[in-house]
Parts: sequence; C-alpha cells; structure tokens
Amino acid sequence: MTVPATVESTPRTKTPFKIVPATVEDADAMADISGDAFCDDTHTLLQAVWKGKDWHREGSREHLPSLFTNPRIDIRVARKGLEGEGEVIGFIMLAKRGYPTPDATPEEEVARVAARDALPKSSSAVKLAPPPAPIQAPESEKLTIKELAETTNQAMNHYCELLMPVGCQCRFINGWNVASAYQGQGVGSALMRWATDIVDEDQVYCWVSSSMGALQAYAKAGFVEVGRLELKLDDYAQGVKWKQEDGSEKEWGTYFWPYMRRDPK
Repeated sequence: MTVPATVESTPRTKTPFKIVPATVEDADAMADISGDAFCDDTHTLLQAVWKGKDWHREGSREHLPSLFTNPRIDIRVARKGLEGEGEVIGFIMLAKRGYPTPDATPEEEVARVAARDALPKSSSAVKLAPPPAPIQAPESEKLTIKELAETTNQAMNHYCELLMPVGCQCRFINGWNVASAYQGQGVGSALMRWATDIVDEDQVYCWVSSSMGALQAYAKAGFVEVGRLELKLDDYAQGVKWKQEDGSEKEWGTYFWPYMRRDPK
C-alpha cells in the first residue's frame, strides 16, 4: 500500500482525469500499477529473491478480480480524460466492517447497533499494544522468508483484532496506488479525498496497514500511526545481500509496517 515518491527536475503538465467506479476489466491495469509501486520496496525485493521478480505483480493480477464481487469493498480508479474515458492511472480500495446489510432483519439491525454502541470509545490518539514477538525458525535453522511472512501475518491479525473489534463499524484501505508517470498531479490526493469524504460522511474511523514508504502520504491524509511492526530484513535473508544496479551489494536494513488510523472530521 504505497505511493512512491518521485524527484522531478521540471514541473509536469497536469493530466486531466476523473475518479470513477472500477470494473473487473481494470484489474490488470491495477496490478501493473501496484507492481510498479513496490518496485523499490525492500520487503518486496527481498521476497523476490526467492519468489521471482514479478511475484507481487502476478499475485495482484490473480487476487484483484475476486474483490470486484465482494460487496464489502468499494473500488475507484482514476482514468485519464475529463470524462474518465482513458487509461487507468491510479486506484483506491476501501473496505467496510460492521455496516448494515441489505438482508438484515430489524432484530439483527438492532443487535448490530447495540454492539457498536457498547464498544468503548477509541481514537487515533491511543497507541495500541505492540505485536507479539517474531516467529522463530526451528532449532538450529536459519530464519527465512517463511518466518518473515508468518511474523507479518501474526502482526496483521493482532492489529486487526485491536482495530476492528467485534461490533465495530469502520472502513479500512486495501490499496492506494498511482502510476509513477502521473505522480505529483493530484491523482493520489483525489482518490484519497473520495475515501475520506465517505468516512467523514459516515462518521466512522478508517485504518490502514501501510508500507514503510507510504507512511508520509497517509500522514498527509490525516492518518496517525497507532502501531508498528519493525524487523531487520537481513535476519531473514539467509546471508543474501541486496544487489544494486552497479553490481555492488548492501544490507537490506530495517523495515517497519506502520498501522495507521484516521478519525472522522
């Protein structure tokens, strides 16, 4: 979930675009944008050593189509053109939890509201408990990306329980990416504004499991870090170094996953 930064020597001409509902036909374009967005993310690059260069892109292409049939996820894309008739240049996915369902009985709706209202009040000012200790490798064996995945999944489950307790009503961002060629033109801001307008109108909080590189973009949109998983990637690299374009090698370094929350305005 990242919006990679770009460095520009001259201002770009802004491209006209429009935020419109996504269709399943947009899935491949979204997968390509997401794959490009993570091309310099060290956590993604480390996994690519064993999974292949395009593992993130290919995984997104396989996974995204199923989201279009999920009634709990709203997806919007930014399309080039004043009427949104052109190519997809960005997207955002906004999921929901604890909202009323169309087929709910009056009794079920009363129970849903009661459970929601019974929850203690919380806010982004409250820092959450840290995640459990990292998963360890079997005795005498090195840590691998298997333990890395298990540790990140464990942290996700931990923060999901804290950020989405039973009975809560909230939104969470499943993805927010902009094609690199169209960064700095207001595309990402427009997509995020669509999402924050919804949560503000509904008066619910929104949260996200961010990548390290996207922290500042989410902070600019009003999200506050409430939790974090931090790991040394070299612990999972089995001695493999990060190969640079010039042929040199360097350590992978420390990576962190910020869990962030935005309260309604």
